[in-house]
Amino acid sequence: MSQPPVNDSPGIREPNDLMFQATSRLPHVLPPRAYHAPEIAERERATVLRDGWHLVGTREELSRPGMFCTVELLGVPLIVRNCDGELRAFVNACAHRHCRITSEARGESSRLRCPYHGWEYDAAGVATKIPAPRNFVPLEQGEFRLREHRVATCGQLVFVSLADDGIALDEQLGPLASIVSERFGPDWSPFLRFAPEYAANWKVPVENSLEAYHVPAVHPKTFRSDPGESRSRHVIDEHYTSFTVNLPFSPHSKLDAWFQRTEGWLLRQLGVAPRGEYSQHHAFPNLLFSFTDAVSLCHVVLPTSATTSRGLVLQFSRNARHGAAWQRFVAQAWGQLAAQITKRILQEDLRMFGEIQRGLEASPHEGVLGRCEERLFAFQAYVDRRLNLSQGVMESSLACERAVEATHD
Repeated sequence: MSQPPVNDSPGIREPNDLMFQATSRLPHVLPPRAYHAPEIAERERATVLRDGWHLVGTREELSRPGMFCTVELLGVPLIVRNCDGELRAFVNACAHRHCRITSEARGESSRLRCPYHGWEYDAAGVATKIPAPRNFVPLEQGEFRLREHRVATCGQLVFVSLADDGIALDEQLGPLASIVSERFGPDWSPFLRFAPEYAANWKVPVENSLEAYHVPAVHPKTFRSDPGESRSRHVIDEHYTSFTVNLPFSPHSKLDAWFQRTEGWLLRQLGVAPRGEYSQHHAFPNLLFSFTDAVSLCHVVLPTSATTSRGLVLQFSRNARHGAAWQRFVAQAWGQLAAQITKRILQEDLRMFGEIQRGLEASPHEGVLGRCEERLFAFQAYVDRRLNLSQGVMESSLACERAVEATHD
């Protein structure tokens, strides 16, 4: 059975003439149990996701000292804060008796203060004010502090990693780092912030983004049909995959054709020559990026349980910040319209995820991947390598499955 090749060295190559690199169907590497078994979900958090970088917001949302946002990453509640101009991420739990420092999703405050007993922390997370300190003698300077995690930015995007000594953000993004830095840079402005709750394992929405095979059934009005092999290209590497198609994405969709004509007109008004391409990139394990000439999108998916997950989608558009007032107006209107269209498409996908999850939890099938789903194969193979499912957790899971079947017999 043929498998898509993996590049010997990282780097986005020139697209191939053919879309699919596989010459026959591919195995569904991960069995259904990998999408709902609690023990596998726990192992994924530790071996697949913890070392990575996860999108939490934008520089604009944290632009002034005291501005903050809160997020839960892999069960760890965090507060990401602008501390005197530096972005820092702390576990959102007081060092005294563990109360959350704040329950607000986003905000701005002059002090990092626990609401329970009034402990206050400085920009480095060190407790600098302890009410009635005589009750806590002996006290050493800097003895009590908030647990801190790494923060990094790429363009205007802000990421957090829970690994103290894991890879750098640029290393995870690989050849995408320079593209992300430019496409979310100062010439682009945010127009969409969408944080959907998914009634499915985190891998379900990720895998949905990696193929267009579902388009005719799920997006009959927005796209109608997938681009087809002859118009599109895949790049598959050990740590990322990419898909590129010449626009329009679907020649048979009136909405898509109108979108491309309008985007082309907008770009010409802004003095930009359109390339007429759509590209979608997956930086393993859970960072997804999509680009057209006028739109940049980043999507991260994180588990909230073995069978549920949460996404964060940020979409930027060109801002014409150096243009005339009418050009800025046109760019603003386009950014808002593009955000509405994107959200509609995302919601069409979202409606399917619960049905997929219920099927996974009951399925007796091993599953199979078509040639057009080879990016899923690359992702599943990556997860399988990190989990080493064939030795350990999966063996015990299958044993449990067989025991249940024997009981039913």
